[in-house]
Amino acid sequence: MKSEPSRTCLGCREARPKGRLVRLVRLRTGVVVVDASARAAGRGAYVCPDARCVERALIRGRLAHAFRKPCAASPDLAAAVATAGTAGRRPSDARPREASDVREADVMTARM
Repeated sequence: MKSEPSRTCLGCREARPKGRLVRLVRLRTGVVVVDASARAAGRGAYVCPDARCVERALIRGRLAHAFRKPCAASPDLAAAVATAGTAGRRPSDARPREASDVREADVMTARM
């Protein structure tokens, strides 16, 4: 079984599963925005959806280092990261699937 790819957060510098982080991209104009679809072309950088991590990524100039070019954060980048981070998470009331809930069709799909 394959493990999920991991990426390093720009703020806390911890490796986390890619699905738990928010992807940032640098536009041709040099402005850094959230890549909500995680499919935009070009180099991406990842940050935790935590306000402290976003703040660290912006204050310490890590964006320019990550994108290897001069860049500026969009004015609403912190709010967009927070919104994208909460949109990608499973609701807290949803329970994880148990072994008895897994159907054979799900297992066959996962193997393909």
